[in-house]
Amino acid sequence: MLVDMPLEDLRKYKPDQTKENDFDKFWENTKNISRNEPLNEEINKIDYIIKQIDAYKVYYDGFGGARICGYYLLPKTRGPYPVILNMHEYGKHKADIPFYLDWLIAGFAVFSIDIRDQMGESNDNKFYQSPSYAGYLTKGIVSKEDYYYRGVYMDCVRAIDFLSERNEIDINRLCVTGQGQGGGLALAASALDDRVKLVISRFPSFCNFRRYVEWAEQASSITFFELTEVIKRYPEKAEEFFKTLSYFDNLNLCSWIKARTVMSVAMKDMLNPPSTIFAVYNRIDGQKHIEIMPYYVRMLEYNEADIDFGEKQLEYLVKYL
Repeated sequence: MLVDMPLEDLRKYKPDQTKENDFDKFWENTKNISRNEPLNEEINKIDYIIKQIDAYKVYYDGFGGARICGYYLLPKTRGPYPVILNMHEYGKHKADIPFYLDWLIAGFAVFSIDIRDQMGESNDNKFYQSPSYAGYLTKGIVSKEDYYYRGVYMDCVRAIDFLSERNEIDINRLCVTGQGQGGGLALAASALDDRVKLVISRFPSFCNFRRYVEWAEQASSITFFELTEVIKRYPEKAEEFFKTLSYFDNLNLCSWIKARTVMSVAMKDMLNPPSTIFAVYNRIDGQKHIEIMPYYVRMLEYNEADIDFGEKQLEYLVKYL
């Protein structure tokens, strides 16, 4: 079953970027605001059952003062440690500590954060102007300054700020990673922060938003129905919505990525269709590789590719970090 373009077409697929004239200025101003905000970090030791690791629950102030929570995990070997910053999938959470044991056994420190106001322990402190649809993708979509993912993207950069202040961390050996939403955030964080050495972006979201909307008309299981629903309700505002989204589209951000980049794509992905992923991958100029999984399906409640990429990811971590 072919759910998108043939592979030979995907390898050449390079849609135009949609940057507004003030794109660079917007992100420079956003980063300047963030740099001037205190982290106010709080680090609490966890008396964890596995004594071969040190586990901490961390809180810090994200962008605009939202309180962000994460697990900070260290192997009991000699540092400073290479470190993995992990962001979770859409609507989920940072997972339990055993999820990260393979990375810790391999000698990596781990910082895994809850995305604000989703299922975990991070809070959002913003009011978002209507209209919006259920979920997170359309919160504040009428304004680039107030859009939900402006705060989320900078929360990830501020997690890097936290790691850069830790003596036990070798910030020059930093990998950002995630899957779905987390994969999109890993790309965005590496574009916005040149301290990242390695990006492993698994089946990423937030790549070519216009294509998502086109695709959602064809595939009813796509998670991006949030965007299509708000556009259907307010068609006269569609271009205004797309203008906001353009500032957060990895299609536009990816030209800033300097880190080595590994991406994965499932060719039967009904959540993040291959064309959206290739649209971004084909525009990254640096060292890069894409893992193509031709027979793997990803759809709501059935994501076989998610499991089978884990060991391959560990290989890349050991090789490049």
